Amino acid sequence: MGITKKILPVLGIILCFAAARAWAQEETPAETQYREDYERYQKIAAIKEPMKRADELLQFLKDRPDSKLNGTVQSGYLYVVQEQATATKWDVVIAQSERFIRVRPKVGETYWFLGRAFSEQKKLDVAMIALAKCYLLKCPVSAKAKQYLDYLYKGQRGNLVGLEKIIQKAREEIGG
Repeated sequence: MGITKKILPVLGIILCFAAARAWAQEETPAETQYREDYERYQKIAAIKEPMKRADELLQFLKDRPDSKLNGTVQSGYLYVVQEQATATKWDVVIAQSERFIRVRPKVGETYWFLGRAFSEQKKLDVAMIALAKCYLLKCPVSAKAKQYLDYLYKGQRGNLVGLEKIIQKAREEIGG
């Protein structure tokens, strides 16, 4: 009986720890989805080749439109586009921006890259529409987009008269 008195409290403590551990390991469906999304994102982020990484990031956004990681995934994609812009690969910037816009049309930063790329290719009319969209979508580069839009428009026409027509056309195209 002496040994039972000594073992019972120890056994009770062990069972409490085991129960707590088992309870802690149970995940809610939302926690499971977040963990799976996070693991998937980590694998994508490890991809060295930028275009392959961009493809996978875009696919993530298509597959998981409501993921809590979409902001991070979106930033990762835009970083790839920015790398291509820095390397002055304007055809790639245009292609990647247009792909992204088909999936997430209300991300202003994408229109900034698109507008810059078109302006570098001297396609100023489409560049100005893209920059106007960036301006209208109110993102961190909206003010910069408006300044560049003003610069391009004034450079083409000598003044800013009529610029509102471009902004209105952009507003209609983004549904605002």
